[in-house]
Amino acid sequence: MDSRTRILLKITGELFLDSKRSLSNQHLKPIIAQIKELSPTHQFSLVVGGGNFFRGNQHGKALELTPSVGHSIGMLGTMMNGLILKDLLEQSGLASTLFCALSCSHIGYSINQQGIDKALHDGHTLIFTGGTGNPFFTTDTNAVLRGLETRSQQVWKGTKVDGVYDQDPEKNPQAKLLKKVTFQEAIEEKFGIMDQNSYVLAAQNNLPIRVFNLFADNTLLQAVTDTQFGSIIS
Repeated sequence: MDSRTRILLKITGELFLDSKRSLSNQHLKPIIAQIKELSPTHQFSLVVGGGNFFRGNQHGKALELTPSVGHSIGMLGTMMNGLILKDLLEQSGLASTLFCALSCSHIGYSINQQGIDKALHDGHTLIFTGGTGNPFFTTDTNAVLRGLETRSQQVWKGTKVDGVYDQDPEKNPQAKLLKKVTFQEAIEEKFGIMDQNSYVLAAQNNLPIRVFNLFADNTLLQAVTDTQFGSIIS
């Protein structure tokens, strides 16, 4: 059995963009390099967002789409990102398995526990796309779900801010960074860094969530070596 620490890393679609909002690997390559550097001690499973291509709540509304259709288009966006990510992982020498919650055999495998267990046993990096396969569920909830299926020790949410704040730091510069938060606090205070369903599911299964800035220098290495890096929800 693989004795490495298992981490479920939720990657935002913003990672696939440059400062001009164009598709780019400039942020992806450092993350992949760190995954490779940590591979002797850590096995990563990745849940990929698709907001760089399409956001159901935003673009779907702008196009006046039925909500379920907008969410489905967003799930397709995650599959495109997953294929990009898999190719770059393989080019770096990291064997990976791509899973799709929406049936698409030309792109990746259907998600089932047997397939997940085999990929983990083979030492692969796992990539989960297509959300949960259902509309109205966020990639945050999907990250917790896949964290449970991969029996990960922690879920890491990589975002654009340094951790969990008591208020939206983009709206209030006086917002306070909270290093440790309980699931009950996150639910009662409705901290918007993740959605309520993800907090509840993680709390029910005692799965800690680490929140940190995915765009910081050596961010994954810092998450491993510095216990004060980011915020912990537990």
